[in-house]
Amino acid sequence: MSLEWTPEAVKAEVDYRQWSMRADAEHVREVRRTTPRKESWWTRLARLARSNVPEPRKAQGNAA
Repeated sequence: MSLEWTPEAVKAEVDYRQWSMRADAEHVREVRRTTPRKESWWTRLARLARSNVPEPRKAQGNAA
């Protein structure tokens, strides 16, 4: 048995789905706005590489 959709039911369904999608989108925007930014993987890698670089050796004064 198949149910027929009336024009009013179709409009109500479309309105409900659009409202739901807008509410979801607003929630995502709010979460993105309030969540602190993460460092990019490239920045973390560069910081890690800088911390692993050994100190330069001091020159000995009597080179010749």
